[in-house]
Amino acid sequence: MDKKKENKKELILNAAINVFARRGYYPCRTLDISSEAGVAYGSLYSYFKSKDDILLSIFRDRWMRLLEKIDRVNGELKDPSEKIDEIFKFIFRSYDNYPDMMKVMIMEVPRLEQFYTPESQKLYNRFFEEIAEIIREGQEAGVFSKAISPLVGSFTLSGAVDAVIRQYVFNPKFKKKKYPLEEVIGQTLNILKKGVLEETIQGEIAVQAGGQAKGKGRKAKG
Repeated sequence: MDKKKENKKELILNAAINVFARRGYYPCRTLDISSEAGVAYGSLYSYFKSKDDILLSIFRDRWMRLLEKIDRVNGELKDPSEKIDEIFKFIFRSYDNYPDMMKVMIMEVPRLEQFYTPESQKLYNRFFEEIAEIIREGQEAGVFSKAISPLVGSFTLSGAVDAVIRQYVFNPKFKKKKYPLEEVIGQTLNILKKGVLEETIQGEIAVQAGGQAKGKGRKAKG
């Protein structure tokens, strides 16, 4: 596809993100999207087969950008802990820069039947596999605890970040000014990484062992 067509396609996708975020996926029409984009209604179908195709394209395009970011991080950084920081900061800041896009990715894309096809799920799960691989690298380097399954760790990290972002996107009672995003990013990553750090896990095991020993000692005295 030439540059002009690529630009037109991106224009339509951005317009669709705005419309889906504002009105929701099901109530809006392709006519609403073409009007938002400022393109002729018929020309929209030169790029996309249907409204479903537009939403699926939003998912694939934006998800690929996230995977490409992970590739760049893997090429630029060596420390697994720094990689985790950089990737999840990117996700948080994507919300800050493109809140409508994040809203559509979180709420509208999972409602689409085509999101659950083997092809789409393979693309979706590549993210979790990449994070799991970074955790595995950290385990081999002695940074992350080997007591944690890399894939479970990946799901846990991602799920926690998703939950925090949802408060900014959907919770009207969440006071955004009270919780500046940059501070929340630091706090969230600090909590999450402490949960997988080797020294933290070992410290907790030592504390538990000490507590069990004291309990046995009390029983023996009794």
